This record gives sequence, structure tokens and C-alpha cells, in this order.
Amino acid sequence: MSRTPPLAGPVRRGTQASTVSLVISTLDEGTELHATLESVFAGSVVADETIVVDDGGTDGSCTVLEQAEWRARGVVVRRIRRSGVAAARNAGARLARGTHLVFLDAHCRLERSCLARLREALDTGLDAVFAPAVRDVGSTAAGCGARLIDAHLRVRWLPPEPDGAAPYPVPLAPGGCLAVRRATFDRLGGFGAFRELGLEDVDFSLRAWRAGVDVLAVPGARLAHRFRSYPPYRLSSTSRAYNLVRVALVHFDGSRREECLRKVIGTPRAAEVLVEAFAGNWEEQRAAVETRGVRSVEAYFERFGDWR
Repeated sequence: MSRTPPLAGPVRRGTQASTVSLVISTLDEGTELHATLESVFAGSVVADETIVVDDGGTDGSCTVLEQAEWRARGVVVRRIRRSGVAAARNAGARLARGTHLVFLDAHCRLERSCLARLREALDTGLDAVFAPAVRDVGSTAAGCGARLIDAHLRVRWLPPEPDGAAPYPVPLAPGGCLAVRRATFDRLGGFGAFRELGLEDVDFSLRAWRAGVDVLAVPGARLAHRFRSYPPYRLSSTSRAYNLVRVALVHFDGSRREECLRKVIGTPRAAEVLVEAFAGNWEEQRAAVETRGVRSVEAYFERFGDWR
């Protein structure tokens, strides 16, 4: 086994005045969306613009946000055909004008200083992806970053480091909220082509690592996320299996890839999922990741721990 290379040192960029674009993807979130926005605007720092991407919703929860009161607060609504959270976030990023991007689920409650702490981390100029501390609504226990635990690509949240005032490396930035400089986001190619919901955050974190971009925990930035057994909309029975195969094809080789593919066997319409995933553009995406790559997947698991 090769030795693990050292973590790439922080890369600091220019010191131009920063602006923050908050991107919230939503689908039939109802009052959860409005409560999320109220917590955003109750913060000590608010975004320079807030882009709400309605991913094919039918409950009318975004209609009120098109009224003058919300427009005056910098809220912009973009409606798209239902395409999944990754595509919705990419659509919001394309509209965004900020030097910094913060992606947020539509069922969160930000603590008052959350966005201020994330902006402070972004303003350091670090070429990184930032993950806040997240707790479940109604709970006090928080996680900050996560790690892969098995070939299903399930994750386990990591407890915040007790003396972690400064950002520190973690394996993954869970997708409920993550922050990144616009230049870094563009260099990484945005979020990948994933279906509906699931694993877009794993892929994004792996691509960041391989490109030499660290994922950094920001424990002082805190929010509550409403974790749910089921979202308020219908999901295809095949979407997560498809996303699992795609991550395996883009990032893994040998036995690690085979372990992931075996997990799909026995799931609904497994043969269809495998055929569609193999017929997709994963080879193009894999080549793009390898072109940007300066660190290997095996070095990632050596650094942060294997699922085996």
C-alpha cells in the first residue's frame, strides 16, 4: 500500500470584496420553506441574494415568495421542470452573482450566526468546501462533516471537535448545507448528473478531494435540519441505486467498485438501473475528474478511513 500523501495546503486567493448567494432548492416543502427563509433573514448576516429554485413543485409554496415583500429582501424564484436536487442547485448557481455560494435545504433553521460564520470562513480565501455543524430539529446533538461507512455509500456523522474553532478537514460535506467559493465550485464542475435525491454530496466531496480541494468543518456555523424518513414528494424506487452506480463508475476501481455494484443487485429494477447507468456519460465525467485530479481515491480512504 502506498503512503498517504500529505493534505494539500490551503490555497488563498485574492482579496476582492465578497458577496454571498444563497441557493435553496425546494420541492413541495410548504411552510418548511417559509420557516427556513425566516431563519435565514433573522441572522446577524444575510446573503446578498437568495435564489429559491422550485424543482417542479405543485403546492404553491413558492408563489408567495414572488411578492414584493420577498423581492425587496433579495429573494429570486426560479421554476424548473423536476430534475432533482443536484440539477436544481446547479440551476441556482448559474443564476447566482455572488463570489461565494451557500447551498441549503428548504427544511432548515439557521442559528443567528450561522451564515456569518460561513461567510467568515469563505472570506479567508481558502480553496475549500465548508460544512457547518448540523443537528436534527428538536435535538441538541450535532454532527460536523461525515464519513463513508459501507459500499451502500451510507454515511456516519462526525462529532464536532471540542476545540474546533478553526476549520479542520473532514471526509464529506453533507448536502443539507455546504458553502464554497464560486471559483472553486466552477472549477469542480458543479454538482454531478444525479437523479432526484441522494449521493450528490458524496460525489461532490470526492471530486473536491481528488482536485486537491479540502472539505473543512466549520463547527461555529450551526443549524437545525429536519431529518425525515420520507420527503413530502414521491421518489422513484430506482433513483438512489442509479446514483450509487454512478458514483462507483466515476470514482472507484476494482473490488471497491464491484462491492458497490453488488449492492444494487436485488433492488427494484436492478437490471434496468445498471443498463441505464452504464449507458450514461460516466466515462466522460470520470475523465474530467481524472484530468483535474491531484490526489487518489485510495489516498482518500487512507486519510479518512476505509469502509471495509
